[in-house]
Amino acid sequence: MTNNKKSTRPSNLLSIKESQARRERPMTGFGLWRLGFRPFYVGAALFASAAVLLWLGLLSGTLSLSGANINPVFWHAHEMVFGFALAVIAGFLLTASNNWTGILPAAGLPLALLFTLWALARLFIIYGDIRLAAAFDIAFVVLLTGLLFRVLWLSKLWKNFPILGLVVLMGAFNIWFYIIAITSLPVNPLYPVELALFVILELLVVMGGRVIPNFTQNGVPGVQVWKPPFFVIATPMSTVLAIVAWFTLPPRLAFFCCFIAAIINLVRWLGWKPWQTLKHPMVWVLQLGYLWVPVTLLAMGFEVLGLVPRSLPVHALAVGAMGLIIAGMITRTAMGHTGRQIVASRFEIAFFLLVAISGLLRVIVAMPQHLTPVQTSWFLFVSGLAWSLGFLTYVYRYAPWLVRPRIDGGPG
Repeated sequence: MTNNKKSTRPSNLLSIKESQARRERPMTGFGLWRLGFRPFYVGAALFASAAVLLWLGLLSGTLSLSGANINPVFWHAHEMVFGFALAVIAGFLLTASNNWTGILPAAGLPLALLFTLWALARLFIIYGDIRLAAAFDIAFVVLLTGLLFRVLWLSKLWKNFPILGLVVLMGAFNIWFYIIAITSLPVNPLYPVELALFVILELLVVMGGRVIPNFTQNGVPGVQVWKPPFFVIATPMSTVLAIVAWFTLPPRLAFFCCFIAAIINLVRWLGWKPWQTLKHPMVWVLQLGYLWVPVTLLAMGFEVLGLVPRSLPVHALAVGAMGLIIAGMITRTAMGHTGRQIVASRFEIAFFLLVAISGLLRVIVAMPQHLTPVQTSWFLFVSGLAWSLGFLTYVYRYAPWLVRPRIDGGPG
């Protein structure tokens, strides 16, 4: 007999199917290597906290990278993008690809190997040879790409291959960074890092447009978001144009492109009724994170006109948008995939507020103003400390969940 029933698995890797378990029971066993989000979420959060604390020590002069052959500024920028953010992306995609294809991309020894490659790259870029760091980092991206390619190929999810292109593109930018750093080419090593960061911006725009309105409608009783079809194409396209313009076009034309993209993203965000989410932390954290997207685009426009420093749009994106959306996603998906009800406790609220404070203070430091050097140092210190404490809060809360099996007895 022919089975005509259609598969209930979503074909879109950017959707999220969440468990809504209402009870907990004792957990046994070791679950860290069961699914990609487990090691990479806790590893990325722990690294995000430690790396920023180290960065504060470098800024204050109390610590140094004497054992490394890399400029501290380049190390900080590189590791927040290719160390922290790419680890979260890896955990998310490894988990998503399993959830919607039924094919496990990596578990057990292969997942442990993948995580080890990532961790060794983080270690060797500080305490060893940068060539070894490059080798481990490249091996990590190659293996990650291969694992995701296998899942997409076997499941014939052709339209989702562009998401694989994100990993490949970020890997290419990472290779470029290492080539510059190792060979001393006359190119600023921050250039490929910024390119990778703005690839993440486009991912946030695409992902945010698909999941934030759905989470808002599902998580806030009675709210009806506004999602005209126009924004499905106009928002990511205008954002891509703004990014390309920022890097390549004359200042006035670049400002116009960035301004238009900022307005389109802002109008789209207002259509999601963010003011109705204030009593729902698991939703407002994503809404607040997305608000930083039009702020980033507007700051990019002001930067090309010479009105603000380049660090303003970079940190609005990296600490504001990326930081908050990552905070919202790694809590939500970790809860759902460990079989828990998706409800914010005081730990999640503290985590979200600390990251939000960090982003705001870091952008204030980057704005043209008359802060004294002492005031600037204090703002940077409090911003970095808030970030580190926020991600340590995540580790404290979620590490015990991520090293043990699901509470509902399900796989993953």
